[in-house]
Amino acid sequence: MVTTTSSLFAVPEPLGMVDMEAVSEAARAATLAQNRAGATRLEAAHVLVDQFARAAQAQAEEADEAGAGSRRPAYARLDPEARARDHLVAACQLTCWHAARLVTAGTQIHRRLPRLRSTVDRGLLPELLAVDIACRLAEVSDAIVSAVEDEVVARFTDDLDGGDRPTRNAVDSAIDDAVERHDPAAAQDAAAAAAATRSVRFRGDRNGMATMWARLTAADAELLRRRIETDASAASADGLDGSLDQLRADALAALAVYPPAGDPSATSPCATDPAAAPASEHDGIELGDVRLGADLPRPTLGNAARAGQPIRISVIASAARGLPNRVEFVHGTYSSVEWLCTELLEGDDASVRFELIDPAPGVLDSPEHALRYVITPAMAERIRMRDGTCRHPGCSVPAEACDVDHVIAFNTKDPELGGPTTEWNLVCLCRKHHREKTFGTNAYRSGPLGELVIITDTGHEHRTRPKGPLARARDAIWEREWNAYADRIVADDGTLINPPGQNPRRPWRRPA
Repeated sequence: MVTTTSSLFAVPEPLGMVDMEAVSEAARAATLAQNRAGATRLEAAHVLVDQFARAAQAQAEEADEAGAGSRRPAYARLDPEARARDHLVAACQLTCWHAARLVTAGTQIHRRLPRLRSTVDRGLLPELLAVDIACRLAEVSDAIVSAVEDEVVARFTDDLDGGDRPTRNAVDSAIDDAVERHDPAAAQDAAAAAAATRSVRFRGDRNGMATMWARLTAADAELLRRRIETDASAASADGLDGSLDQLRADALAALAVYPPAGDPSATSPCATDPAAAPASEHDGIELGDVRLGADLPRPTLGNAARAGQPIRISVIASAARGLPNRVEFVHGTYSSVEWLCTELLEGDDASVRFELIDPAPGVLDSPEHALRYVITPAMAERIRMRDGTCRHPGCSVPAEACDVDHVIAFNTKDPELGGPTTEWNLVCLCRKHHREKTFGTNAYRSGPLGELVIITDTGHEHRTRPKGPLARARDAIWEREWNAYADRIVADDGTLINPPGQNPRRPWRRPA
């Protein structure tokens, strides 16, 4: 399909008052303006990196003039691109991941991708597509990047002119093909580097569900796919309830089952039945001993204990405030309290640790620990349960992977003159943002319930609130107490009750 292009224009009248052709042209004009706005953001990201780099260079030159020992050590020097990323997170309302890609794309486009820059500046490329292309071209060596850029930009510009926007997978495939044509050896190196990025992550969702994200090599992913398909097909043929997608999920979960200690099948699948043999093998890896009629085993708490992973459960005490206690699984993602009760009854070797958490702010604070720099394990875990993630705007690094840092720096020489080691003065920061706070130029201010205010060197204020389970429990308690107070002071007809708590329906009489 080929879409004809004409001059774009803005429609001054309300869109509902013009014909279809004018509305279509107005939408295209808005798209062009959006693309040009994206080009401005990419240029701003590049300029910010240059400005931070110049500031760092000026600081280094001043240190050199001041004499030996004045220059910052390497660990205290902040990367200009990282500083630009953190600035754009709040300025452009982005996550850290998106801001990092914006910075990478902006620097690449304005430093080594002239043809892509020309296309972006003219508004011919959507911002997200330009970011995808630039971030992938950042991985291409300088020796061939010009040839790959010309080929890819020409192809995608032609596709967009015909109304066909390429997907991110199409971008990756086109660049990989171009790299392989221009430098086969580089393509092999890229495959080896990509294998080093393999990872698996879990994140809890609503309604007792969780999301698993995995990045695997194609060979490993195929082995896993075949195993899951084989198990799910066998379960479906056996008549188990559920769609094929549901049975695939069950088959994946069944891989987590550990055989009981002393079970011969733990070491050899053929120990009890010599006739039992693997269904198939690939490079010596068994793909599954699945037969029709075999049920899919389910992971249990006792099974997790056999893997050496006891379940830790925190109960946030809210009953005293008129709310049900809030149960949180500190490590791992589990479906529901009902699931837990079932597994506790069925698991033979379940290892569970319950701990009661008081939601009141500052319950672990003490004058003794306030003047000590070292944060106790109990306090650190409480801060992580309160914050949930890194507290820098746009950052989603889980709290368990963060440092617990003093907002007001602790004074090791005279603790009484510095920030205390108390709950209100502690926050979770990932290592990158911890270094930004320590060695950067932003100012930080905390609140009694964990609020964090960051004042940048440009004078902008950015605020974040904790989002962990402890903070959510406190929010629920506060909301209930506020509603109860409102019920005491506001009558059914909306008038105020004075004194609070009296029966609002008693007839009012004029004093004698």
